[in-house]
This record gives sequence, C-alpha cells and structure tokens, in this order.
Amino acid sequence: MRDSELTERPGRGWTRWQEGAGEYDIERVWWQAKVLHFPKLNVSVWFDGSERVGLEHWGYRDAKWCMKNPPADWQPMPAGYRQEAERAWLRWHAATGGRQDARDASPV
Repeated sequence: MRDSELTERPGRGWTRWQEGAGEYDIERVWWQAKVLHFPKLNVSVWFDGSERVGLEHWGYRDAKWCMKNPPADWQPMPAGYRQEAERAWLRWHAATGGRQDARDASPV
C-alpha cells in the first residue's frame, strides 16, 4: 500500500472527513474490522478482511477520520459478541499456558 493511498480521502461510498478521533465510531459500525497503525505516516487504517473500511489521521496532522458507508444489509454487533470472544481467548490461553510459538505447542 502506498502513502498516497493512505493519506488521500477515498472516493465514493465514504463518509466526509470529520474532526477528532474516529476510533469508536468506526468500530461501532465495522465491529469485525482490525486496525493497523502506521506511525511513520501518522495514520491508522481499519480493514474488514482485505477491504479498507476506515481511515484516521493523527499526530502532527490535524486529527480527522472517515469510514466506508455501511452496506444496506448492515447488522449491529450481536449481543455478547465481545464477551464470547474474550472467553474463547481465555480458554485458549489457559490451555496453552500463553504459548504462541508453534515449537512450544504439543503435537496434535
């Protein structure tokens, strides 16, 4: 991804730039998106799968953000989604002892 693709406002289908930090607004709509921070560019980008859905400027730039408009069949986050994801992570952490290296995992 080039710097020009991150810093320019996306075209059609995106909201207008809004002042301030948009982290919570973007994550409220695109609740499955994962954020990647690019500190040298002072930009954070949200991806839903391989699709860019949110863009936020920060740092020496004026704080502003925009996001992709939600699809027509958009659904809010299901009740209990975050709690269930955290419970699954805690179960995994307890079972593996927090190991993340494949060399440390027991053979299947």
